[in-house]
Amino acid sequence: MTSGIDAVRRTMGIAATLLALNAVAADVTRDDIEAWLQAAPTALPAPGSVIDAAQLEAVRSMIAPGYFDHVNHPEVRLSIEATADYQPHPVYQAATDAHGGKAQLAAAGGVEGYVSGRPFDPERFDDVTPEEAGMMVAWNHVYRWQYYGYKVDGLDMLYVMPAEGSRPGVEGLEGGGKLDRSLLQVYHRVYLNHLAMLPDSGYRADAAGSENRYFKDFISFVEPFDVAGTTFVVERALDANEEDQVNSYLPSQRRVRRLSAKERADNFMGSNFTLDDFEAFSGRVMDYQWIYRGQKQVLAVTDSQEEHLRFGGSLSDVPIDRWQVRPSFVVELKPRWDGHPMSAKYLLIDQQTYTPTMALIVDRDNRLWRVVMPFYKRQQPDNSTPERSMETSPGIWRGSIAADFKAGTATIARCRTFTEFPTMTKKAIERTFSLSRLTEGR
Repeated sequence: MTSGIDAVRRTMGIAATLLALNAVAADVTRDDIEAWLQAAPTALPAPGSVIDAAQLEAVRSMIAPGYFDHVNHPEVRLSIEATADYQPHPVYQAATDAHGGKAQLAAAGGVEGYVSGRPFDPERFDDVTPEEAGMMVAWNHVYRWQYYGYKVDGLDMLYVMPAEGSRPGVEGLEGGGKLDRSLLQVYHRVYLNHLAMLPDSGYRADAAGSENRYFKDFISFVEPFDVAGTTFVVERALDANEEDQVNSYLPSQRRVRRLSAKERADNFMGSNFTLDDFEAFSGRVMDYQWIYRGQKQVLAVTDSQEEHLRFGGSLSDVPIDRWQVRPSFVVELKPRWDGHPMSAKYLLIDQQTYTPTMALIVDRDNRLWRVVMPFYKRQQPDNSTPERSMETSPGIWRGSIAADFKAGTATIARCRTFTEFPTMTKKAIERTFSLSRLTEGR
């Protein structure tokens, strides 16, 4: 009898927590987001300070609405470090100096004349229409300094659901919630064109596909057994109006299939992420209308002090780490596909690195649906060789969270192994990203 009563109490506790989290989403409307975008703190948090729950209200305007309620936890401690200066590698700056001003927005919304380096001078953003400025921010984000691209040999996806009085029981997830599912994957992206370090070869990699492909992604799941071997190869065309080629292999079906563009808007492997928002935005620019909405200062983890990310809060989705104030450009994305499940995405882009600091996703009822936040770490520079200098220069992605306010859940993507920006040879590119590898997995 006692165990039955306890079970009922646990169920009621979970339901109450879920209702509370859903109430947060119900309370955050699109108008609330617009008001938040205009809000600013009376004073910026001082470097070296630690913000606890009693002081959190002072930085409300720097934390995404809805997600603020996840951060507002009795155990919260936000360590503030000075806003750092992150310059891109000199080869990227040289490409920008050589080709700056050549890029122009095409009539159809793409970009013409771009060679390498940063496409658009941010000083132009206030001199053109909001739609043109939005597109300029988009292309600066797409063509930011990333060397050959990055790889992670162990990437956890952890699905956390509310559970009163429970903890996930996973190293690094130190807050509340219950671990519902975990997946392990490997990930590798390689860039093939517009490569700032290759001026002598026309800024192109010596590899098949570099004449018409910008990048390729390889994603393969290792654990658990029911998804092991599930593999994706994503190819992004240089032509901004060409659809991605997304091929997947599902061992249970023993065949390779092509994903449609609309499937990119589906929950990826049952998580709170889609293929387009693991780093807040990784989709096709032309799938959206981009509107520049100005600038905002936010708190973000841009140089994690943790070897492996740690999280606290009610759903174990708040980094226990050091945060910086990062000036960000704000753009509003509106899907061009009428059937898209979201009505808008407010994307905030770091003004210096052009990496995302956060995204707020709005549903078709103009309510806050999800908040996505990526987290980064700076590498220790190694100038022993030109290759090592470039390999250690980009900020490395270490993970992201996607808090879903409709479902009351969180998905944490976290790198179990170190993130690398390896120098890629022709042989390595073709071996890793060949479509024939789909049926091999890793």
